[in-house]
This record gives sequence, structure tokens and C-alpha cells, in this order.
Amino acid sequence: MSPGADAPDTGRFALRGRIVTLDAADTVIEDGTLYVADGHIAAVLPATAPAPPGFDGVAPVETHGSVYPGLIELHNHLPYDVLPLWQVPKKYGNRSQWGGSGNPAYRTLVTGPMKVLGQDPRLMPAVVRYVEAKALVNGTTTSQGIALFSNAGARRMYRGIVRNVEQTDTPDLPEAASRIADVEAADAEKFLARLKQPHRLLLHLAEGTDAAARAHFQALQFEPGKWAITENLVGIHCTGLTADDFTVFADHGGSMVWSPLSNLLLYGKTADIAAAKQAGVLMGLGSDWSVSGSKGLLGELKAARLASTAAGSVFSDQELVAMVTRDAARILRWDTALGSLGAGMRADLVVVDGAEGDPYTSLIDARDKDIRLVAVDGVARYGSRRLMHALAPGETLEQVPGMAADHVLHLHDGTADTIVAGLSLGEAHDRLTAALADLPALADAPVPPMTAAPDGSVRWQLALDEIEPTGAELRPRLPLLSANGAPHPSGPGIGVLTAAPVALEPVVLDALTASGDHTFLDTLADEANLPADYADALSRLLT
Repeated sequence: MSPGADAPDTGRFALRGRIVTLDAADTVIEDGTLYVADGHIAAVLPATAPAPPGFDGVAPVETHGSVYPGLIELHNHLPYDVLPLWQVPKKYGNRSQWGGSGNPAYRTLVTGPMKVLGQDPRLMPAVVRYVEAKALVNGTTTSQGIALFSNAGARRMYRGIVRNVEQTDTPDLPEAASRIADVEAADAEKFLARLKQPHRLLLHLAEGTDAAARAHFQALQFEPGKWAITENLVGIHCTGLTADDFTVFADHGGSMVWSPLSNLLLYGKTADIAAAKQAGVLMGLGSDWSVSGSKGLLGELKAARLASTAAGSVFSDQELVAMVTRDAARILRWDTALGSLGAGMRADLVVVDGAEGDPYTSLIDARDKDIRLVAVDGVARYGSRRLMHALAPGETLEQVPGMAADHVLHLHDGTADTIVAGLSLGEAHDRLTAALADLPALADAPVPPMTAAPDGSVRWQLALDEIEPTGAELRPRLPLLSANGAPHPSGPGIGVLTAAPVALEPVVLDALTASGDHTFLDTLADEANLPADYADALSRLLT
């Protein structure tokens, strides 16, 4: 997803409130005005200062809140965010134990529903529309992309409203990758060659807590003393790493994406963040997916604070907020364009209600209903009716299902991807609700084969790389060095289930936000792997 070059003209506007810049000096202007023109920040000034050139007659819009850089998410399997939170039945040691062919029930949880939704020409666009809106209403302005696969054998990224780290189409935002060719993943020489290209690789690494999970990291040592790690490797999860491992990782320039709620739900433990911080590993945050994670970054910030506190108050609220703003931008090499508020930066913004107390604590404490504005490239995309009418006059605004009438979305984009053109969020919500309730019947219905059509027409479906082999890998699979036995690829396998699959059951569409989602909150309360009182504390922060 990436805003198009012909996105709506933002004109000029100004926002007044507490401006939390997240710049190198951690500047906070308690009463300031942020000026925006043509998708970029023109100036950030005290409210009493004269307006900059070109803003004569532009009256600042009072936010009655705090203005932050847009939140940058470095890991999310977005298409799966239509699925509800899983009641995890036991504690697992690594990814292979609960996903893929190792868990037949995984078909009813993930693979079955996603294949039905991802292959259906009416439902796939609904998934895309819904999960993008879900990112926006949770404050996210940048995330990982949605990959599509066609009947002609082509792959591409969905182009939408939320910024996509994998397809930016602009030189000041270097594109990253979250998938590599299977031959690159399994061959040390090819993997190193890929790491030397000028792109960050956001790849799953050491998912779990046991020896098999750690072996996935150890396999990066392809020869004694030689590691397939550079500053371009961004390890997702890293739960299996020891303190010594983090030292090696940091010394070679690696950075990390932390997904604490998902780690705790699946493994009862998250990464050794104290060791990672001590080693100097630069970190970002990711909510992973709704099956075993937060609904978005606003919730994951709360999960991260609780995990940090339990580990000995490793990070301050300021450091946690930096993980989803300037530090995430640094990891991507976007820090000259995004991640902080200053003249010349792109105008990706989040505004939350209130301007009292510690500004970083205020963001983490904010509930989803406290978000007053989300803007991408200077275009107001979500927020209160008052601010949206002021900043998107004349645009079609949509009510958000499950939220108060005060919050609305602006999803129109003249350069919108054709797969969602004209599809409203309400219609997407209704299609998905009905389809998930009727999963058993839909699963038995024949699906047109993904072959080239005689008339040359192209049909797109979701590229579900996480649940079936597609030739694209989400993780390195270098063979582990061993004195005994033949080398074999490391990391979890995503295999095809050979046993008779269990029948699908109806599923409830995951709600967009957490504060009013009683199904999510009740499931969270019963999660067995979470530390004592963690679920209760997280629920209080969310509601």
C-alpha cells in the first residue's frame, strides 16, 4: 500500500495543539501550530509565532489534543486481521508446533478461512478494504503490504491509502522487502548477496523459545565466525535469542521488530528485551496479526509497556513511542522524511485527545476512541467529524462500523487500486460478516482455477505466503552447521497438510477496535499463557 502520486490535493492547513515532534532533541511544544502544504510539513512553531510565508489567512484548526508523527508498523500480516483472537490451547516452543501442517486444527483457525476469502473475487477486495481501515482506526499510517497473485502468474503489492514499506515509489522512502525467493532463503551465498543489495529485509527470525527456534538464528553463522547478518537484516520476533546472540546481532548491524503480545500468547515469553537494549539493537514494534496479537499499534504499545514493566521497566514510555515513530523510520532509512515532525518532513500525523501530562504516556494511554485524526501525506483519512469536515471538506466520509457516530473515515482516492475502487467499508464489513458465518458452505463451493483466462483477463487473489508454499519465503532457511548429520534448512516449515482436513466452522469477523469488542476482551481474559494479571491490566488500558 502506498499513497499515489495523484492522491487528493491537500492544499494548505494548520493544526494547533501540543506538538510532540519526536525529533532528535525530543522537542515538545506545549501550545504549537503545525503547518502543512502539499503533503509536507512547512513549519512547526509556537502558537504565538507569526505564520510562515504562504499561510496568510489560513486559520489554525484547534485539535484540543496532542499531535504526533504517524505510527509506523514494521510487522503485520494484514490480510489475516479479519480473523478473531485465538484461544491458544497450550504453550508452544516454536512456530512449527502451532502453525502449518503440524496442527490440523490450524485449517479451521487460519488456512481454511483465508483460502476461502483470499480466492473469492468478491471477498478478497473486502478483506483488503477492511484491514486497511483497521490499520487507520488504530493510528497506523505505515505498515507491511498486502501481496497479490494473479491467474497470469504475476505478483504485485496492493496500492492503497496506508503507506506500504515494500512499495513506496519515492526515493526518500527506500523500499524494504518482507519476502525473498526460496532459493535465496536456503543458500548462504545467495542470501548474503541479497543482504548486500540496498534494501532492508524484514524477515521472521527465531520464532519461539526452544532450541529449534534459536537454531534458526544460529544458522546465520554459515561458516565459523562468518555471519549472514548486515544492517539490512531486520529480525522479526527474535524470541529465541540469548544475550550473547543479541550482541552478535547488534555487532553485525541487525535490528529487530518486537511483537510482545503475540509472543506471550503463543510461547508464554517474549524476547529478552533487556539484553537487546544492552547490546544496542535498534527496535521497532509490530502487532503481528489479529489471530495472536493486537488489533493495531495503539494496542501493541500498551502490550509493550506491560511487557517492559514485567522485565524490569526496560523501556520508558518515550522509548516505546520512539519505536513506532523515529526508530522505526531509522530502521527503514526513512528518518529524513518520516518518523518525526519538522519542516520538510512528510505530513503523516496522529492526533489524540488531550494535552495534559507526559506526552508519551498520553499516547500509550490513549484508547482507540481517543484518536482525533489520522493523516497520510497530509490527507485526513480518519478522525472526529469536526476535524474531518475541517480538513476534508466536500469529501465522502464513512461511518466506522462498531464505533460512535463521531468517528468517520475518508477512503476515497482517485488513484485507488482497481480491486477496491468503489467498495465502501460498510459493504466490505457486510460481505465478510456473511461469508465468515457461512464458511462451511463456501469452503465446499468450487473455486475457479488460477489459470490464464482465454480472453486475457486478470484475476487477483491474496498471496498467502504464510500458510502455503508460493516460492516466496518470509524467513531465511540457511542450513545449520553441525558436526553430525547432513545439513538441513533451519526455521519452521510451511507444509501442505496430508491428513484429512477437519471441517470449517463459522467465524466471527474481528472488530476494528478493541475498546468495545467483548469477544476479544473475553478471549484475552482466558488466555492461559499470559503472565498473571497481564490480561486484566491490558484490558483496562484498552477500555
